[in-house]
Amino acid sequence: MCTYELEGAQLYSIRWYRNMIEFYRYVPKESPATKVFPVAEIKVDVAASDQNRVVLTEVDRTLTGEYQCEVSADAPLFHTDIKSAKMVVVEPPLLSPNVTSDRMTYIGGDHIRANCTSPPSLPAANITWYVNEQMVPSFTANHVLNFSNGYASSLSTLELEAAALSPVPTLMIRCEASIFDVWKATSHTIVLRERSANPASALGRSFTGAATETCIPTILVLLLQVILQFLLNNFTETSIR
Repeated sequence: MCTYELEGAQLYSIRWYRNMIEFYRYVPKESPATKVFPVAEIKVDVAASDQNRVVLTEVDRTLTGEYQCEVSADAPLFHTDIKSAKMVVVEPPLLSPNVTSDRMTYIGGDHIRANCTSPPSLPAANITWYVNEQMVPSFTANHVLNFSNGYASSLSTLELEAAALSPVPTLMIRCEASIFDVWKATSHTIVLRERSANPASALGRSFTGAATETCIPTILVLLLQVILQFLLNNFTETSIR
């Protein structure tokens, strides 16, 4: 897009350049008003282009670069101004980001470390963390792994300390990868569950009930031993008499 204000003057021409090489021109007094110049890799959709915009088709990564728009007013002054901006052609990852954690259960005070990796893309994706669907402030460590073909993979590490006596006994962690406003994807959600800080006692005070079930057979065995000992003593006394 190229916006401008001629301050009452008539438009003479609009010229578009890539790296200062002209590829599109719009002159309203000429017929046809548009003219396209052959520049490698650039394909202009003439029907969709006009004095305010130029539309490119079949773009690829080679078209990333500086683009200039030059506006000229008509006679008698022919005032001319030129502005430039960078266009980045995005090649998003083929897969969504992946999240992992160094633990799946925790107790209050535990240190939790999670990693989020976004597959190779151009450029590298930005990563945002969410814990229990609340966005985490950007205090995470981000790294970019560059490849020889120009692509890059993003890695972000989230480190947090589990709160003691939290009213919510779970932590739901996910990450989101994005490239400008062109592409966005989210990872699966991993669920970390809080566990008790005190181990179950041997007498069966267990939240799962497993220890209680284990001690019942033990009590029955002890009772059986006492009964057998009692019967044996009675038998012995009877034999002696």
